[in-house]
Parts: sequence; structure tokens; C-alpha cells
Amino acid sequence: MANAAMKTRSFLVVAAIIIAGCGGGDSAITRDPTAEETLAITALVGADLPLNEQRCVLQGIVDLEINPQQIVDGSLSADDDGAMLAAAAECVDDLASLEPFVQSFIDGAAESGTVLSVEEAQCSIRALESNDQEAAILDCLGDRVSDDEDYGDDLVLDLLWDQCSGGNPQACDELYRDAPIGSRYETYGRTCGDRLPDSAGLKCFAQMD
Repeated sequence: MANAAMKTRSFLVVAAIIIAGCGGGDSAITRDPTAEETLAITALVGADLPLNEQRCVLQGIVDLEINPQQIVDGSLSADDDGAMLAAAAECVDDLASLEPFVQSFIDGAAESGTVLSVEEAQCSIRALESNDQEAAILDCLGDRVSDDEDYGDDLVLDLLWDQCSGGNPQACDELYRDAPIGSRYETYGRTCGDRLPDSAGLKCFAQMD
């Protein structure tokens, strides 16, 4: 389980970074999308969007010089597909409605050993925007979280571990603060993800570059 936690592509870190910069993007385009463009936008995001968000996604299509038909028929290159999804994510207020993002979140969780349903992933994505992420995630996952003290046994602490592993010093401090005394979680948070073995705890944010 610890090896899974050390993956550089922590799904929660990626999600938090994207969420921090997304939603309600501005668009210089004021016209309504054409029928072809609307079809492309729906194919890209997997959902019907409000007009302002459609215009924002359309702006991304124009800026990236993407042919809408390529989106519809799935012939975009991997790079263009990733760039287009990133552009769409900047436009959508509710990322949990963005099907490709939800699937990416599920895939990332699976890489860390956590199996999520679509509903759990959507709920967890929305929980990342709450003031009390821990309580919100617990509400999403119900009784799946246990009180054991090793990685893989407490999903909330696992998420903080993954963030810490990915280089988020605040997550390391939060892991140390929230972990059971004497647990591996506490040690991992105290040492800033085994980066600073002499850390006294709650110092990762100040000490990690």
C-alpha cells in the first residue's frame, strides 16, 4: 500500500490543483455556438452546459484551432484532447458534471488503491471545494473509512498522505495533526513524506521548498 501512496501522480493533488484554477472561465465569444459546435462541446464534456460555459468552451476550441468535427468523431490527437479537456475544465463551475474529469479522478484513485463509484467520485470532487474537506469526504464515502493506523485503512488520511507524497507541504502538516499518535500516518506527516526525517511536526509548510 505504501508504494501506491508514493506514486507521483496523486489523484487528489491533481484534482485540487485543477479545481483551484477552474470554474466560471471568461470568454470573449458572445455568440451562440452553432449546431456543430454545440455537438462538439457536448461530446467533449459529456453534459449539457449553460450558455456562458458553452461559450467559454467554444473560446477554447477557437484558441486551440480545433476543428469541432474532430471532437465529435474522436480524431483529436492525445495532446489536443488533453489541452481541450483542460480548457473545458476552466469553464465549468461543477467539475463533477464533467464526465472525462470524473473518469480521470476515478482512474487516479484506482492507481492509489482506492476504488470509487461514479457517485462517490462526483461527491468527492465536490467535497474538495468545501471548507471542511475531511468531513465532506467522509459523508461521501459513508462507513468505508476505518480507524486503523496504516496506509490503506483510513481513506481520509490516505488522501492526505497522497497529497503529501505529491509535494503538498500543507497536506503533510494536516496528516501529522490528524493522524493517530504513533501511527505510520503520523510519522509520514511529521517527516514531510520522508523528506525531512528530523522534522518536529507541523513544520513542513515552512521547511519544504
